[in-house]
Amino acid sequence: MSLEEFKGIFWFEYAHRLLGRSIGIAFLLPFLYFLFKGWIEKPMVPKLITMFLLGGLQGALGWYMVPAGLSIIRMSASIA
Repeated sequence: MSLEEFKGIFWFEYAHRLLGRSIGIAFLLPFLYFLFKGWIEKPMVPKLITMFLLGGLQGALGWYMVPAGLSIIRMSASIA
């Protein structure tokens, strides 16, 4: 990947990362507020926590995949 190709996708990927973090914060802050106010019924709490953790797991998987993909690109470029 050339520098120009990288520049073409950098801002898209950066905005995607910020969107994911914003979604996490938009879920977590109201969840904590409603939880401490007692407005969430007890059976719903584990379900909502699971939803939040699955969203975080999706972000962690993406974080793991990017370095793994870059390693493959480096290896194939060095072989060629």
